[in-house]
Amino acid sequence: MNLNCARKLDYWVGIPVSLIISVLWKIERIFSFKRKLETTVPKKIVFLELSEMGSAILAYSSILKAKELYPASKLYFWIFKENVDSVTILEIIPKENILQIRSKNLFLLFVDTLKALHRIRKERIDTIVDFELFSRFTSILVYLSRAKNRVGFYKFSMEGLYRSDVYSHKVSYNPYMHISRNFLNLIYSLKESTRELPLLKRSVADKITEVPKKIFNNEQKKLILAKLKTVNNKISEASKLIILNFGIGDYLPLRNWPLENYFKLSEELLKRDDVFIILIGVKFAKGQKEHIKDLLEHERCVDLIGKTSVEEVVDICCVSRLLISHDSGMANLASLTAINTIVMFGPETPVLYAPLNSNMEIIYKNFSCSPCFSAYNHRKSVCRDNLCLQAISVDEVYEMSVRRACL
Repeated sequence: MNLNCARKLDYWVGIPVSLIISVLWKIERIFSFKRKLETTVPKKIVFLELSEMGSAILAYSSILKAKELYPASKLYFWIFKENVDSVTILEIIPKENILQIRSKNLFLLFVDTLKALHRIRKERIDTIVDFELFSRFTSILVYLSRAKNRVGFYKFSMEGLYRSDVYSHKVSYNPYMHISRNFLNLIYSLKESTRELPLLKRSVADKITEVPKKIFNNEQKKLILAKLKTVNNKISEASKLIILNFGIGDYLPLRNWPLENYFKLSEELLKRDDVFIILIGVKFAKGQKEHIKDLLEHERCVDLIGKTSVEEVVDICCVSRLLISHDSGMANLASLTAINTIVMFGPETPVLYAPLNSNMEIIYKNFSCSPCFSAYNHRKSVCRDNLCLQAISVDEVYEMSVRRACL
């Protein structure tokens, strides 16, 4: 579904529906259902994060903490089908417990939502943890789930973030704290009184757990290289592979470093005879393929745009020296491996969304207008000229690449 269409639906339909369910929830709590709505110790927990592949990965520490605090509980994850690989690759939620919604059109969205809600009620899932920041759709799902424990971010006196008043545990979103720690606050809030406002009134000193690393032995790496050789037979074990995430097909194009900069960077890197460039992305937009035609025809350029699954991308990271990317789900996927990464931020801030990866360098120019994406504007900016990313020079990224990839 088109992102702008989703935003409009969430606004024009989401606001009145949120108001209605908020009123219904208050009536339930006041009258006959009051006792039934008391919270309980979680036995079955579903984590709700539909639209963000990167956020699903950044929620890893929170899921681990839920397992630690409630070891007897059964865990589920609810996500859009196109992002499901970001959960399965973490190997922390059983595949049969991942609820998927297709979002290509409204009909599929409606049908899959009903199926997921039916399963949640049938299996009597008692706890739902809503990782979303601004989607009214997920707050509606929280209400319809009928779970007794409902934890999520709530706006209180803030102007933004209005969703609905259906949460049993209302947690204050902290815009000065990394999102993974905000997620962790949701889990700890389950142990707090629902009368306490706002949650969480304590310091969470836990060290955020880095996501699990995919480790490959030499034989496995040889198999991955063999697959790459079928695309480009000049690749060898001595080749220095560098992955470039062009951001092609990104649903938030304002986050992208200019395509011409990637092109110039590729030219500089390919001057080194042992360097191979691997291009990744979702798909080419109209005219983009023609724009980088010369690069695609280079003998040491491997075009994998639109040709890889999430697992294949992670495999390639395991045999490559460096990934260069803008802020995206790809940067978080790379954090599952030991690959060195360079991540460029502009419309969003690394304070909140930096990948949980120790072998990483971030480039962020800290413009006064940045970040212009936030939980308060549904990640919709009026900016049409991302100078915050254009200010990152090719020379700067190249020098950092040489150092990080030991070229």
